[in-house]
Amino acid sequence: MSPMQSTVAKRYAQALFELARDKKLELEPQMAAVAAIWNAEPLLSRVLTDPRWPVERKKSVLHSLAEQLNLDTYLLNTLNLLLDKGRIGHLPAVAAQYRILDDLHNRRIRAQCRSATALDEQQQEQLKAKLASLTGAREIELSVVIDPDLVAGFVVNIEGKIIDGSLKGRLERMGRKLAQPSHGS
Repeated sequence: MSPMQSTVAKRYAQALFELARDKKLELEPQMAAVAAIWNAEPLLSRVLTDPRWPVERKKSVLHSLAEQLNLDTYLLNTLNLLLDKGRIGHLPAVAAQYRILDDLHNRRIRAQCRSATALDEQQQEQLKAKLASLTGAREIELSVVIDPDLVAGFVVNIEGKIIDGSLKGRLERMGRKLAQPSHGS
């Protein structure tokens, strides 16, 4: 994302977020749904960013999308504003910035866990509770992927910070320690 795109995205996301907060609306799931469709349907982004298409036809496409997704009027108005200002191509960045603002406001973190074996619901809840106490977050969104290469245990990634509780990680750390020349002999 270019610095200008980042600035534009932050500005639109901040304005929509403040409006949603003032109106006590939860727009993040809707914004995420729009961004997911944008990313999954290249034709949508091509049509909405194509200067040869009349703005009114593009607005009709957005209106149809809003009806299908049951989007809030304020979100549709924001999408129309992005369209009017020629900035609809910034939509994925706006959605990403909105998600960051929403996560900060709700003290929510998103963690990815790679586990050697499947975690049952109780284990996931215990892991979420531990992560909440470590981070001070009120809410933890945890996605779990099974990675048999870990042998045992798990590796958690929270916004780039890694917590490695896997057997593979422990063995690698032990190997590095053993490979270091000893200073005491």
